[in-house]
Amino acid sequence: MTLVHAVDNRPVVDVDNPVTWPRPLADLIYSIADKTDLEEPELYVDLVLGDREVQVLDLLRGHLLRAQHCTRLLDHEADAIRAHGLRPLDVTLVDDRLNQAHERGYLTAAEREVLRSQSMVVPGRQRLGNREDQVCLTLSAEATSHDINGVWRLLSFWGGEAIYWRHCDDHAGVAQRLRSLGRPTLVTAYVDLASPGRHLVFKSVVHTFVGKAIGYAPANADILYRNAIPPQHIESVAFPGDPAYDRLAGLPTS
Repeated sequence: MTLVHAVDNRPVVDVDNPVTWPRPLADLIYSIADKTDLEEPELYVDLVLGDREVQVLDLLRGHLLRAQHCTRLLDHEADAIRAHGLRPLDVTLVDDRLNQAHERGYLTAAEREVLRSQSMVVPGRQRLGNREDQVCLTLSAEATSHDINGVWRLLSFWGGEAIYWRHCDDHAGVAQRLRSLGRPTLVTAYVDLASPGRHLVFKSVVHTFVGKAIGYAPANADILYRNAIPPQHIESVAFPGDPAYDRLAGLPTS
């Protein structure tokens, strides 16, 4: 079976491209798919497959999975990801982004302090879900262009959810500033779900593969990756106008 390519001597598996699926995994996934009896393909999420997840992850051991991180970046931030990779969310990351944006003239001191004081990672602040100590990704790039509503805010407001979450329903003030900063960005990265880190996947890896096998293109899973992603595992950092971004129809262009 021809693989797309390998990184660190590990083959890269793309859920959107069955040609990259290792043979034992493909055999298992298609055997499960052949036994499914769904009235609608989008009901793949209701399949009872929990007992298969460990088996699938074991078959992916020694492989990397291609995943997507949707965000909005300033040029120096894109350069930093290319050079240093993706960092899990924490207070230091938020402070670094705000301080650098202020130093480069993108934020006033007052805007920086408002965003810092109202960020999702301020100690003692009530959390809207848990975003800390993880990198949020999606398993399927193809699903991104089928779920524009799901990524619209990520691509339209600078700073990520930790910074923009208190402001994205406003129409003026700091929200307007956040909509004007940076460009929508699709970061394609490789993750190792067998690596230590208590990674979480919703709904599951096996559901995503089975969904693809039965022909449901938007089949997808959210990955909460508990490790940093090193620069050698960054495939691309793409803006509108770049082939890696424009191949996904319907994404914001500004």
